[in-house]
Formats: sequence, C-alpha cells, structure tokens
Amino acid sequence: MWRQKALHLDLGWTFDIDIMKDLKNYLILCFAVILTGCGKDFLDVKRTSGQVVPKTSKDCLAILGRENMYYTSSDLAYLGADEYYVKNPADLVAGSQYTPFHQYAYTWQDNPYGSLRNIKDWDLAYERIMYANLALDVESAASGQGETANRDRVKVSARFHRAWNFYQLAQLFCRPYHEPTAGQDPGLPLRVDYDISVRYGRSSLKEVYDRILDDLKEAENIRIVDDINPYMPGTTAVQALLAKVYLQQGKFDMALRYADIVLKKRSTLVDYNNLTGSITDIYGSYFEPYGKNNPSIIFYSAAAVGGIIMPTRQNIDTLFTRSIEQQDLRGEIYFFTRPDGTKVYSGSYCGYGGNEFFTGLSVEEMLLIRAECSARAGSEKNALDDINLLRKNRFSHSSYRNLELGEIDDLLAYILGERKKELFMRGSRWEDARRLNQEGRYLVSFSRMLDGVRYELAPGEKKWVWPIPQSEIDANGIEQNQR
Repeated sequence: MWRQKALHLDLGWTFDIDIMKDLKNYLILCFAVILTGCGKDFLDVKRTSGQVVPKTSKDCLAILGRENMYYTSSDLAYLGADEYYVKNPADLVAGSQYTPFHQYAYTWQDNPYGSLRNIKDWDLAYERIMYANLALDVESAASGQGETANRDRVKVSARFHRAWNFYQLAQLFCRPYHEPTAGQDPGLPLRVDYDISVRYGRSSLKEVYDRILDDLKEAENIRIVDDINPYMPGTTAVQALLAKVYLQQGKFDMALRYADIVLKKRSTLVDYNNLTGSITDIYGSYFEPYGKNNPSIIFYSAAAVGGIIMPTRQNIDTLFTRSIEQQDLRGEIYFFTRPDGTKVYSGSYCGYGGNEFFTGLSVEEMLLIRAECSARAGSEKNALDDINLLRKNRFSHSSYRNLELGEIDDLLAYILGERKKELFMRGSRWEDARRLNQEGRYLVSFSRMLDGVRYELAPGEKKWVWPIPQSEIDANGIEQNQR
C-alpha cells in the first residue's frame, strides 16, 4: 500500500489521504464478505473503528484507484505464447517451485494446473469485477450536491474495468470469437452483481461479448471532463478497448472506426531516438517506473512476472531478435544481452525491465489496429501512412526510410509482423494467434524444445483454451472446457 499511496500522490491524484488510509480496513471487510458469503447485507454492516463501508462516489473512486485494479494477472497469456523459452530443464523445475503449474502450462499439458485448484488469472479477474460491481452499486445509491462529476467518473471507470476483465478472461478461458457459433460456444459466468452468494452458470460466448460491448457503450455515452489519467480509465480508454474488442471479433470496420476516434484525440508516440541512458542488467529499463511521463499510454495495466517467466530464467528466441532490422532501435531498447549472449526482455513501459510487463492500452496499439483494418479494407495508403509513422519513431533517424510495399497482402503480413515486434510481451501474442487461426488466413502454431522433446500447439487444437479452475467447477458446477 505504501508504494500505491506514493504513486497516487506523485501523479496528482485528487483522492483524500483519509480515504486511502481507510481503504485498507475496508478491503479486510471485503475479504470477510467473500469468506462468509454474507452477500449484499455487507453494506448494511454498522461502521466500527476497524471497518469502513463505502458510501460515496469518492469512496468508489478510491476502490477503483487501488493498485490491484490495474495490476492484471496474465500468467497463462505469457506461458502459452512463443515469445520466450526456457533454456535449461532445471530452470523450468526451479521456476515452478513457487508456481507449480508453470511446468505443465509451458508445454500445454492436458492438465496444466497439476494439483492446483485455484488459478489467479481467474480468481483475481473476478475479484476486480466484484470491485467494479460494488462501485456501481454504491454509486447508484449515492446522493448529494456536488457529486455529479465523481459519479460519472465512477460509472465510466467501473464499467471499463468490468469489461476489461471479462475481455481478459474470454481470451484465456473461451474459444476465439466466431460469429456463426458464438451463440452456442461456452462463455463465462457473467457476474454483474457484487453479491457473491449468487451462483452463475456459463453464458454463451456471444453473451460475454454483448456484455462487454454494452458496458463500454454505456460508459462511452457518459462524458467526463478529465480524460488523461492512465490509471483511472476514461472515455478514451473505453474507446480504445472497443477497438480492441471489435478487432478480436473480426469486425474490422468497427475496430477501424474506434481506433481512428482514439487517434484523433491521442496520437503521441514515444520517439525511441530520444530515449537516453543504458541497460546494465536484467532489471534495467529506458522507461520510467509505472509508465510515468509516457504520453503513449492510454490505460496503464501491468502484470507482475514470476516463475519461469522471470528475467533470470526467460530467454528470447534468437530467430525473432535477428528479424529486427539493425536500424530498428527496439533491438536495443527491448532486450538486454547477458554475458553468454542470450537475451532477456527489458522493454516494458512499467520501467522495471523484465520484472513487470505492460499489458495496457497504448497509442501504438491503436495505430496498428487502424493500419491492419485499413489494409484489410484495401486502403493501402492509409495503412502505409500509419506503419511509417510508427517506424519513424522506432528506427534511427539517420538511416530511416519509409516502407514501400506494392501488394496489399504483403502489407497486411508486414503489419501483423509489426504487431509481434511492437506489442512484444504485452499479452497480445496469445490473442493474435487465436484470432488469426480462427480466421484461417494466417495460421500460427507454437512449438518448444525441452530436454530433447518437441512440443507443439497447432491451429485448431482445443488447447488454445485453458481449463476452468477446479475450484470454480466444484463451487458452481459449471461446464469444463474440453482439452
């Protein structure tokens, strides 16, 4: 909590210190609710010296501004992707001592969790959804003059967080979106009430995406004045997530529309030519902690790294790093070279090298979405303009040349390759591989070599969908994903 308080104060947040102090006691109460299942009655609990019950919009903003709301848990999105490898089997075993399922998930085993019943990718996402639901419920009951601005911000932020977390869950525990079958494909328990005593079955995948879009569109219709704080999502973050969701659905016209809306408001890229300093170890970075002073960040979200993905154990594929052109500054800024010549990722906007990964929304992602959708629509010039704008801020100015490609298919393939480079270690690789395999035009397979054994995740396999944690199956009797 001390790190969180310092962050809020340093970045000019307007929450009262007393609210942030009280929040610690309130959270203890929240966890008691989860354990006892007392449901909605918890808001009626009488205040005591050790309990704080949220009653105002300002209380809700403090809940939504907590560090855990923008710290995601994306172990599975990283574990399953092909952006890294474990060089030594001993490292795999050692890295799995603290996170046992890493060893099985790394090779896409039928039972990737081993004996673990609870998986934080699932549990923490639903915890954040619970906080969003709580904030919306408290806000609806809040009253009083002078609360309008805070209430509007609560509505926007809470609906964004609920949509964001349902979206993240869908990329891990549901099949890729396919319009003809989405109405029958298993979705998620759509918890839209903070009463944890209510049992929810699995909705359809279509219902999940409808819920996400409904939340985002409702939030978009609420106009708030201050829309530049990346730690408290506003209208621009909502529209950026809409672009991302529509891209995942294959609705490229809508993804293009929303990416364009965002870029007309927020278009500043970090010019890598202007970054100074150097990386001297695996924890070094060219970027400031928490994404501070980074104009490209629309919504700040981060994933703490552990187990086999830690910088002491991860290795970046040399075939990938060699694909980065010599004049491309990302080769230096994104990777640290160890004494043995292996490379580790160090390019996170979180500013802690390979220790925390940025997983949020950014200007460059919107630029890539607009470029891809323009290329798919046959607008070669618009797509090239966007890609060259990105390249101009990533390549050395002294040797930069605009990209020129004559065929639209070649341009689209290049853009997809740029997504892999630019959005490296942001959780996007897993999402992109799933949607591209669903489309069938650019098939992606992952493979690993471990102790002389080759493991592969091929297009069409059921293992592109992770199992529901056993704790959820036992508690609510919902349908398990097939492997």
